[in-house]
Amino acid sequence: MARDMLESMKRMLAACIYLACAWGSFGNVAFSGPEAALGIPQKPLAIREQFNVPIAELSGLAIVRAIKNRNGGTNEVSLYAVGDSDYQVAQFRIDGVSGTVIIEAHDVADTIGRSEGDASQWEAIAADGKDTICMLSESRSEVSCLDQDLQQARGSFALDVSSIGQLDSLWKVHSNSRGEGMILMKKGHILVLKEKKPALLVEFGPEGDSPMGYGPTTFLQEDEAFSGLKTGSEDPIVYRANRAIFPFQRRLVALKMWEFSNHLRELATDASEITLGPDGGIYLLSQESSTLIRLQPILKPSENKVGLDRGTYWKLPPGLEKAEGLVIDSDMHPWIGIDIKQAGKPNLFRLSPLDSAH
Repeated sequence: MARDMLESMKRMLAACIYLACAWGSFGNVAFSGPEAALGIPQKPLAIREQFNVPIAELSGLAIVRAIKNRNGGTNEVSLYAVGDSDYQVAQFRIDGVSGTVIIEAHDVADTIGRSEGDASQWEAIAADGKDTICMLSESRSEVSCLDQDLQQARGSFALDVSSIGQLDSLWKVHSNSRGEGMILMKKGHILVLKEKKPALLVEFGPEGDSPMGYGPTTFLQEDEAFSGLKTGSEDPIVYRANRAIFPFQRRLVALKMWEFSNHLRELATDASEITLGPDGGIYLLSQESSTLIRLQPILKPSENKVGLDRGTYWKLPPGLEKAEGLVIDSDMHPWIGIDIKQAGKPNLFRLSPLDSAH
C-alpha cells in the first residue's frame, strides 16, 4: 500500500515538473486569448505577378476600395505607392474589365508646398473610404493629405508624442525609427506603426480624446471620409514658417501605445508596414524577418501589448528581402513593394492569396 502511494506521488511529481518546464520554456508569457496557440507558418506564399512602378526606394503602399471604372464596373485593384527619397506618388491600376495595367507617377511637391529637392521621408501612405490619401513623413512626424487625383492639397497635421513620456524619449533618440505604417480611423484618429527600437503601435487623435484601440467599429467604412482634416477654432494649431501655403496645421497627439508581445517580437525583428485587409484583419509586415503576420482581431485601450491572431503568419517568398509596402486586395492577395534603388527592375509583387481571418 505504502509502495503504491509512493509510486503515485512520484508520477504526480514528474507530471508537475514536466508542466513547469513546458511553461518555463515560453518565458514569462501567459498565453490566453489570441496567442493561446503559438501556431506555425501558413502555407508558403508564391509570387504570382510582378511589376515595375517608377518610384525610387518604394516604401509604402495604399489600396483604394471599390473604385468604379468608366463602364460602371469595379477595378480589380487600384493602388498608390510612395518612396522616401522624393515627392513622387505613383498610381497603379488594373482595369477590371479589360485587364489593362495603368501606371502613372506625379510629383506633388508644389501641391503640398514642399521643395522638389528635399527628401520626403515618406514611409507610409493610406486612403480613406471617400477620396483622400495621406502620406506620413517619418523624420518630420507629419502627415500630408491630397485628393485621389493628386491635384488638391487637403491639409496636413503634425504628430505630437509629448503626451507620453516614454514615447517622446524614443521619438527623439531614434528619429529614423518612427512611423513606418499608418491606418486612418474613425473620429479623426490614426493608427501608426513605429519601426523598431522598439517596434510599437501608437494611436493618435485630437487632444482630450480617449484611445479607441482597434476593432470592427473603429475603422473607416466604404464611402466614409477621414475626419482628421476638419478644422475649426477649437482645434489645436501648430504654426508653420510658410504660412502663405499652409496658414495652420492640425496637431494630433499620442493617446496610447502598445508594445509587441514576446511572440510577436520573436517573429518580427522590425515593423515595416501595417494594413487593414478586406476580411477586417490587421496585417503587419516585417522587412528584416521577411514575414507577414496577422495581428489579434481586437485591441483594447486597456491592454498594453499587441499579439498575433491565433499564431497566424506567413514567410515571404525568396527575393523580397527589402519588403516595405503592403496592401491586400479584395481576393486576399498580398501586394508587396520592395525598397530598391535600381530603376526598371520589378518592385511591386502580387502574391498567392492568404486564408481569410473568418
